[in-house]
Amino acid sequence: MKLLLKEINPLCWEEILASSFEGLFIIDREKNIILWNKSAEIISGFQATEVIGRKCSDRILAPINEEGRPLCSELCPINNVFSNLSNQDLELYIHHREGYRLPVVMKIIPLKNLAQEIIGTAHLFMDMSPRLSLPPRLDDLSRLDLIDPLTSTGNRKFLQLYLQSRLQEMQKFGLSFGVLYIDIDRLAEINDLYGRATGDRLIAAIAKTLLNNLRFVDILGRWEDDAFLAIVTNVNEVKLDVVANKLRLLAQNSFIFTNGLSVSTTVSIGATMARRRDTIKEIISRAEKLMLHSKWLGRNRVSSRLTTGA
Repeated sequence: MKLLLKEINPLCWEEILASSFEGLFIIDREKNIILWNKSAEIISGFQATEVIGRKCSDRILAPINEEGRPLCSELCPINNVFSNLSNQDLELYIHHREGYRLPVVMKIIPLKNLAQEIIGTAHLFMDMSPRLSLPPRLDDLSRLDLIDPLTSTGNRKFLQLYLQSRLQEMQKFGLSFGVLYIDIDRLAEINDLYGRATGDRLIAAIAKTLLNNLRFVDILGRWEDDAFLAIVTNVNEVKLDVVANKLRLLAQNSFIFTNGLSVSTTVSIGATMARRRDTIKEIISRAEKLMLHSKWLGRNRVSSRLTTGA
């Protein structure tokens, strides 16, 4: 079962070495992981010693597509490579060891021996998360008490200052933006069942998922214990809804392990566009009311309008 690296056609190695992707892992024909390079460790958080010898389907990277569908079953891209004998280029969201979802681009290359038989696949992947989601001088912000220590996002004070600035820009220059009020569902139940430390780890994982999947020009901050605000610039109502539902799906697919058990939850989101005459209080109140409407509808959804009977 073990794939012998010396069997790989040298032309395949040339293709791998010529690639600019950062992370690399190799699986054999039976989908056992046999190589996991240093960049793969850095990107994913998983050490080689934790994954080598395990199946790629063992909920390690647990990749999903933009629709939130898992790719380790009937959608497995490795099966396509085995069947079609050709490379595959994919945009995926992988599971980081700390529980959050990370956007990556991945190239899957079939590995052949000298007889041109496929004996495994090489997976090259690169982190595509934004590099800036807060102003770069985090130390300065920390000294000004503007950073939430658990999630390393902006805190309530930071969000109020930033929102005030965005509202002034909109009133002067007409620059549109939207606000997402993102509330973690059933956090109190998770704290009661698994303990506050596990709840905090899940909050941090969801925060990192949100942070990694917003654009670098957008801002995320922790508004309350179980709630975040995302301030999304240069969007209309339709685009804001697309962003909100993407974040909802990725949060739903974030998970941590505690005592061998997988722990996850969902988020309920209220989405609203800023209006020229809005105050900070008005726009947040409107977004929060829409979030509560999502809760009323059954959680794990986005609301941008109130439906009849709410």
